[in-house]
Amino acid sequence: MKITQVTTHLLTTRWKDDPSFPQSAHSTAVIRLQTDRGIDGLGECTWGYFAPDAVPAMVSYFEPVLLGQDPLDTARLTRALTDDSVWWARAGAGRSVISGLELALWDLKGKALGLPVYQLLGGKVRDRIPVYASGGPALWPLDETVRKVESYLKRGYRTAKLSTGLFRLPPAAAGHQARLEAVPFPFARKIEVLVECFTRLRREFGDTMDLAIDGHQGGVPNPMPVSEAVAIAEALAPFRLRFYEEPLAYTNLDGYCELRARSRIPIAGGESLCGLDQFHPLIMRQGVHLVQPDIGFAGGLQETVRIIHHAEACNLGAALHTGASMGPSLAASWHLAAASHSVEWLEHVFAGKTIQDDLLLDAFTVTDGTVGLPTAPGLGVHLPPALLDKYRFVPRSGERT
Repeated sequence: MKITQVTTHLLTTRWKDDPSFPQSAHSTAVIRLQTDRGIDGLGECTWGYFAPDAVPAMVSYFEPVLLGQDPLDTARLTRALTDDSVWWARAGAGRSVISGLELALWDLKGKALGLPVYQLLGGKVRDRIPVYASGGPALWPLDETVRKVESYLKRGYRTAKLSTGLFRLPPAAAGHQARLEAVPFPFARKIEVLVECFTRLRREFGDTMDLAIDGHQGGVPNPMPVSEAVAIAEALAPFRLRFYEEPLAYTNLDGYCELRARSRIPIAGGESLCGLDQFHPLIMRQGVHLVQPDIGFAGGLQETVRIIHHAEACNLGAALHTGASMGPSLAASWHLAAASHSVEWLEHVFAGKTIQDDLLLDAFTVTDGTVGLPTAPGLGVHLPPALLDKYRFVPRSGERT
């Protein structure tokens, strides 16, 4: 079997399934590998969420490395892709495109062998996978946050993640909602408001819902100092949160180590890191309790396996990041969670469920806080022509921070 064609499909949709999210346009890049046997494989790169217009040219660059090759040689071809781009794709956009190509190879291999990818990773280690609702912003006024968490509870989730900042949903305009508006609180009041928020949530839901928080500090212009993150962690510790995600910039490794040592809430991070080499210092210096690799960004499925195995050897868990995933990348995370003891959480953004349901062959149905295992061969994804028309690409629709 030989690879005969490499194609990039750009898709755009409005995330309308979660009313507490702005219903703005989001895009993704799905990469298709075709073979002379009529079997294809689909992958997805997270870079397509941020800069979809740039992805096709980058995929085209890698096409000569793959054409005419046996797609079952996954490890050899992935190494060839990284070697061919060693000057510019060790991290960031280039590594993300390699991730999408690698996922397409895994999907193709599973389809060719008639097996779901988790079987190729050693088989299942569980029948149900813990899932949390990735809720994005905490909302102001607090009644809106209560309604948000209640909606996740009704949909089968038992854990929800909110932000450390509070935001206001602007009025709907032109059929969709504009960007979120941050609610400015004086510095002395910020932590008091967070405590009020979680006091209210615990009063409303008791122990029926677990909660987590996200600082979103990995990609902001002026990330908070460690002193503020420590103060937030200390103030919210009585609410027994499952983890505190991205509390600091990734350039502040010393800060992560200090925060982890002082926080009574488990610290998590890593969604915008690439490759084992970038995760290694965070793991070895025990900067987090949970690593959060994004399969469509970190280097692909096998690189993510290396990352979580390294973390596991250092007694750290994993919570797979899927915040920008709409199809193959979400599916790959699902398969990896099925085959790995150390994956404690699988993130799920309900806001994009319509396109997820269209691209996934197995229903991603959350019941009592967990999801069952996928069953279709490969990653269990498809992209028929009708979906290309339904999710017609809108140029320059990448998300900006």
